[in-house]
Amino acid sequence: MNILVLGGGAQGRTVAADLARSMPAARIEVADLRRPALPELSNLAWVEADLADGAAMTRSIAAHDMAVGALPARLGFRAMRAAIEARRPLVDLSFCAEDALALDAEARASGVAIVPDCGLAPGISNLIAGRAVADGPVDSIVIRVGGVAEDASRPYGYVVTWSLEDLLEEYTRPARIVVDGNPTTVPVFSGLERLHVDGVGELEAFFSDGLRTLIDTLPDVRNMSEMTLRWPGHAAAVRPLVAAGRFLEEFRERCIVDLPQDLVVLRVDMRRGKTSQRVTLVSRHDPASGLTAMSRTTALTCSVVAQLVAEGGLKETGVLPLERVARDARCHRFVLDGLAARGVRPIHE
Repeated sequence: MNILVLGGGAQGRTVAADLARSMPAARIEVADLRRPALPELSNLAWVEADLADGAAMTRSIAAHDMAVGALPARLGFRAMRAAIEARRPLVDLSFCAEDALALDAEARASGVAIVPDCGLAPGISNLIAGRAVADGPVDSIVIRVGGVAEDASRPYGYVVTWSLEDLLEEYTRPARIVVDGNPTTVPVFSGLERLHVDGVGELEAFFSDGLRTLIDTLPDVRNMSEMTLRWPGHAAAVRPLVAAGRFLEEFRERCIVDLPQDLVVLRVDMRRGKTSQRVTLVSRHDPASGLTAMSRTTALTCSVVAQLVAEGGLKETGVLPLERVARDARCHRFVLDGLAARGVRPIHE
């Protein structure tokens, strides 16, 4: 098994290292223009590649058995197209603006599985929602999720653990939600509320555009939304920066640190009639491995799903976001067990 990881950034490096350690008989190559900082493992290597070149990306993927996408959002959709053209499966954690489901027919025709949005949210959140719906009708789903500085007193209560450009896009893109069965759009930062999370404290939440494929794949859920979690006061402090065009400059100067100590919270609240269900995940940076909480919940999720695909666990082809993967109880259990083995454990309340 030869696996190509597209992109050697923070998440791509983590995916590649976990794959190499978990699959010692496989060959893992990381494609990037520059050599990334990779651990010294005999089955892990860097290959120079210009991934902005779609044709070159297709050729690189075709030379391997499967690919894993860990590219900036602007290249994520292109990576899916390249995998389809190369007739190779792809597991992807890029949050691209385009609709991955638009490629479903092409992926089926090529006989490959494309698993998009394989991270935290979208990602683990989709897995939870998809399994809940597979177990019976669900009336409403509210996903609250976010990564913050573990030390709330840091500037804006935040440390950078992923692309700032993609974060800015999250702070400017209107949020798609579902109300009474009708998809609708609300401004990002709207719906501001406070909530308490055990073991963490008080956080604020506001609407953001994270439902993605759930809007189309779970049409019978009449009310759905995703909200971003931050320390209280974050939205009020950040909105003027975004409006003035100073967000990137300010966050590069004050929120990028060499060893980001972060905290991730995911809470999914679901309702069936009068019955409520809650799933909560709290993850912190790991000093022993050096992994941020964001990498542990994003990159490790992607790695586990890639291992499921590498082992032939997916029987379907087409575009298969994790809510579709979760319909298969065995696949759902594989991903949860793989995450638990890595210290990432969603708790059902």
